[in-house]
Amino acid sequence: MITLFIDTSASDVSIAIVKDEKVISKIVKNIPNQHSVYAVKFVNDVLETIGMKPNDIDNIMVVNGPGSFTGIRIGLTIAKIYGYLLKKDIITVSSLRAMALSSNAKIVIPIIDAHHDNYYYGVYDMFDNIILKDNFNNKEELLKQINKYEDADIISNEIIDNGDIKARKIDYDIVNIVNHYKYELPVNPHLVVPNYLKLPQALEENK
Repeated sequence: MITLFIDTSASDVSIAIVKDEKVISKIVKNIPNQHSVYAVKFVNDVLETIGMKPNDIDNIMVVNGPGSFTGIRIGLTIAKIYGYLLKKDIITVSSLRAMALSSNAKIVIPIIDAHHDNYYYGVYDMFDNIILKDNFNNKEELLKQINKYEDADIISNEIIDNGDIKARKIDYDIVNIVNHYKYELPVNPHLVVPNYLKLPQALEENK
């Protein structure tokens, strides 16, 4: 099984090819606000590095959020185009769950800074049981969870140091993520949608 993994939901763009439980080609670059310029090139680059053609992949796993609204749309668009044209299965991946799968701690709280003292977060255990499903809430509610699980591994896709909220940056364990999600049902390319967990600000202001 050969999987194309795509994540453009954060400042880091992560593109990888996983074959038989091994990452055989990978690019991880911090390119804030430049995802639309480089993401497609990175997909081509990871394939060319190992002499593969797009049709050689068996499926596509793409992070569909939460995270950057623009970044998520870019990753999903790439996945949908490749999936449709190549007739490949697409499996969507939660950014928060992907981080949790990359930690070995007994309790994991993956968080993403949504700005203005708001956060995306969830609570997982080391067996990937969902203790608290992914959600969007304010700083006070997040602190309740952090205080409830004092020994939890607080992680994020970037370093967070916002007063009481601190999180270390974690690198994706892409093999573990792919192994976990390979049992998920694929999504028709036309039905792949972002998981924002909240409305974009422009839409909230027009409610």
